[in-house]
Amino acid sequence: MSNEQKKNDWQERELGALWAKKSNNGSQYMTGHIELKDASGKVQLVVFKNKSKYNEDGTVKSENAPDLRIYLSETKEQREKKPEASTASTTQDESGDLF
Repeated sequence: MSNEQKKNDWQERELGALWAKKSNNGSQYMTGHIELKDASGKVQLVVFKNKSKYNEDGTVKSENAPDLRIYLSETKEQREKKPEASTASTTQDESGDLF
């Protein structure tokens, strides 16, 4: 298989993309999207490290727990409609750092 054919195969299999970001309070997270070609189209996501997988000293508490959690991302309009106590930065604090 040529490099061009391999590239096209990967392009056809791609579901989306993620970007690493840092919140105002320093928490790291990812945002991005996946596209469900046979369903609802493009879905916006936010990804956080699973804090409950680790003990306070950083050792793994549960090998079976996922490393990352993926959530539907809220639109800017949805965030603006919420009371101040439940803004995106609060969610990031509760969810933890990505790295």
